[in-house]
Amino acid sequence: MNENLVAQLAERLADPAALAARVTAVDTPERAGTHSLWHAQSLADGYAGVGLLFAALAHGEPRYARVAHAHLSAAVSGVRRPAREGLYAGLPAVAFTAMAAVTRPGEYAALLTKLHGRVALLARQLVEEDAPRVAAGTGGARMAGYDVVAGLSGIGRLLLAAGPEHRETTELVLAHLVALTRPVTEPGGRTVPGWWTCDPILLSEPDGIPGGHFNAGLAHGIPGPLALLSLAHRAGTRVPGQEQAIRTIVEWLLARRSPDGTGWPNIVPLDAELAAASGTRPELAEDRAGWCYGTPGVARALQLAALALKEPDWNRQAVAAVAAVCDRTVGARAIWDPTLCHGLAGLSTIVTLMAREPGGAELTARTKELTDALARAADPAHPFLWPAAAPGGSAVVHRPGFLDGAAGAALALHFATDPDAPRGELPWQAALLLC
Repeated sequence: MNENLVAQLAERLADPAALAARVTAVDTPERAGTHSLWHAQSLADGYAGVGLLFAALAHGEPRYARVAHAHLSAAVSGVRRPAREGLYAGLPAVAFTAMAAVTRPGEYAALLTKLHGRVALLARQLVEEDAPRVAAGTGGARMAGYDVVAGLSGIGRLLLAAGPEHRETTELVLAHLVALTRPVTEPGGRTVPGWWTCDPILLSEPDGIPGGHFNAGLAHGIPGPLALLSLAHRAGTRVPGQEQAIRTIVEWLLARRSPDGTGWPNIVPLDAELAAASGTRPELAEDRAGWCYGTPGVARALQLAALALKEPDWNRQAVAAVAAVCDRTVGARAIWDPTLCHGLAGLSTIVTLMAREPGGAELTARTKELTDALARAADPAHPFLWPAAAPGGSAVVHRPGFLDGAAGAALALHFATDPDAPRGELPWQAALLLC
């Protein structure tokens, strides 16, 4: 049943031209309802993201390889690159999908050589842009400079997979993220953790938070660098200070949990951070239970750190936190958005991954409930089977993409149903910094 749902969606998304026409036509209900951010080279909602579904499926069913190739071709044929590139936009997004689509040695080799060179150049540019500020110890980190979606954490994960040819640039990225964990001075003259930012949390909140904040979400906050530093450490790619940086982030996260000790807030405002630094535990409630923000994403980053540095107590706390999310009546059972970013697909994927790690067995029983809920969320009457929640949660929208659309939901269902299926050298979950 679950694989039939995945196959149904794959059939609806297979033709790149027909798909693009559907999601970009101004007069379609989907377009009117979603204000779609479709871009050919978007990993979130474009050919790169949809192609990732077929790239992953191709490792078990070779017939999907040509469909993945068709989406990759559409992503690079006559397409204007976005103004700002990162893992989820532009050539890095295409590179990730191409790497995930490799099913035999040498496949896409020429394309990947060019793309990896571009990714390495982008990484060096991001480091150079921020290096003077870091060297001066001045606060004001830009989330788009270091995060998973647009910054060095996402780009670094791609470079880590690119191999020894780009080891030097990968180490440059890691060294910069290590430096991000050193204390800085904010405009008020106070010493704070190095990832203090005055950026808005979301584009929908352009005014930001008075006094700035410390982002605690995996998508845009300090768990992203933690995940990359930990994954690189496990892979044997290490730079001076890397272990201490991991410990610094973990200790901060463990001290910034919600009052019951089992969840994480989206952000820690400056005043709450200053109070915590003086010994007063901040009253910060958990706002989401997703990959982008909330306990599941943070907990997986914490588990990766635990496995990298062999700290079983961190792992125990990470597993317990995710188990609590699954068991709360206002948690997993009430999540009606099926997507990866902040819905059931993201939670299901994280729980499935964490359950298979040492010390994660207690999560195994939760996977079936999540998988069943994700399957029930599909409805053939919807154009892409899985509708997503519109901003505000009052309606549904129809998106085909990876991050907050149907392709991501299908990948999560496929993985939870058959976690041992062939997945290639670069699993799709790596785009989320989950592995």
